[in-house]
Amino acid sequence: PAQPAAPAKPAGNAPGTPGHTTPAATAPASAPTQLVSGRPPERPVQRLEPRLWDAKFEASIWVPSNRDGQTTTLQLQSTVVWFPLILQSTYSQCDPSSSKAELWVQGARVPKLADRLIFRQGGPFGLSMLGIPIGDMAGQSVKWNVTWRVQCWSSKVDESAAAAITWPETWPQEVQPCLAPQPGIESDAPEFKAFVDKVSKGNLRSVTPWIAAKELVRGTINAFRSVDNDGLQQESGFTRGIILNGAWKAMNAAGGTSHDLAAACVAVLRAAGIPARIVLGIADMPNSSGGATRARLVTWCELFLPNAGWVPFDPVDLRGSSRGGLNVERPWPSFGTWDDLNMRVPISFAWSAPVAGAGSLPYPSGWSATGSTRMSSNSSVDQVGVQLMSRGRVRE
Repeated sequence: PAQPAAPAKPAGNAPGTPGHTTPAATAPASAPTQLVSGRPPERPVQRLEPRLWDAKFEASIWVPSNRDGQTTTLQLQSTVVWFPLILQSTYSQCDPSSSKAELWVQGARVPKLADRLIFRQGGPFGLSMLGIPIGDMAGQSVKWNVTWRVQCWSSKVDESAAAAITWPETWPQEVQPCLAPQPGIESDAPEFKAFVDKVSKGNLRSVTPWIAAKELVRGTINAFRSVDNDGLQQESGFTRGIILNGAWKAMNAAGGTSHDLAAACVAVLRAAGIPARIVLGIADMPNSSGGATRARLVTWCELFLPNAGWVPFDPVDLRGSSRGGLNVERPWPSFGTWDDLNMRVPISFAWSAPVAGAGSLPYPSGWSATGSTRMSSNSSVDQVGVQLMSRGRVRE
């Protein structure tokens, strides 16, 4: 969400859990002409090796017949489905004219949908929203999809130069929301402050932000005894979305999903006064048994480095490397220098589209909806799917 709000208590509802709605997104009063998130990184960080992708996201909700052949009804009123689009960020650029949407209601494709689509700009970090109006319906099924074209870059960092950057007097206004708590990233919980003090031995600023961030991320991934790298909720063969318990619950349990690990890293960095955010995206990944790859939803992290911009890192990949030890004075795989970052397509800087008053299903997957959704029973089925189609490397 653009304007993070502290939960009533550390174990507050994470985005996409029942009862959660996204707070309103408000732009800074004096927003710069070009957002930090909308331009390439600056030295000592580089982006390189651009790759072009065609991406597809689809979702459906339906109510099956019960055992006696009777069906319940899915009722929607003034419903709009919102899907986030990152038009331009530090490591990706989307052609807005390439975005298209399709909608089926009761199995029938809705004609001339392009004339009714709602496009909103000015979200957090330059995020835009594509609205698909469903309106009112009473029936058994609704399905929609969004396709778009995006160019993604890999990243590279000069370790010695990054380690020489000192703490700023103040952080840019644009990134300050990434210092505050939000549902699922409860960085104001006292446990996180205690964890930062423990890892840094009470001398956090005796080192530069780069070194401090590496020490804190290393401490966080080592605090997780177990991680479900898949992190997807699957029922009856259908993927519903990601499993997100939130940073506070995961840290207290010393385990969770890959999305929880990312949330915990972001929460710890925020508690230490280092702006950080999650990125929800799509990547071709092997299944849990190490078999064939398939596109699925993944979460990674970015931290803000003064005068350089957003720096990406992958806690799951780092956790796999941590057993051999992670020396903060040496380069880490997928921390700043990330060769395969151009193989990931970002969707959003939140787990559900940050639209005021919008809510998502119990397992978030990027999209959210406004309006009213009601079913006459709890027998509804929902499903999401993602695809990536490579078009090869391109010139920047």
